[in-house]
Amino acid sequence: MKRWLIAALSVASIVVGILYAGQIGFSYSFLGAESGSERYAVRFWSQISMGLGFIMLVTLLLRNKMNAKANDAILIFVLCLLFIIQLPPISLWLLGMIVGSNAAIGGFAVHGLLIAILVRIITFGRSNKSSAV
Repeated sequence: MKRWLIAALSVASIVVGILYAGQIGFSYSFLGAESGSERYAVRFWSQISMGLGFIMLVTLLLRNKMNAKANDAILIFVLCLLFIIQLPPISLWLLGMIVGSNAAIGGFAVHGLLIAILVRIITFGRSNKSSAV
């Protein structure tokens, strides 16, 4: 079950990165006059998200050919990085919601879902008393 969650998170990270890179489905209208200034940061974030998702997916697929402890270490490291890169966008989308932009709800929901899956992966491992991913 945990591997399926990691695979789903990997694919979701790649898809969200593609959506951001293509500027599909997200509106930054709540930035007002600063709208457009986020272009480079968003592009950078999307590349990192896609890269981490790809690394996680490949690492998961190579699990049977790698040392289990090394594989676990890579997955844990990438999961931590993925969590860290979710903090700036979810904070900015939350700010947009506070400002009153309905367009920010979608962005907040997307990053909230990614964080929820990450938290579930961590809590799933603890509840099973298993160190193996």
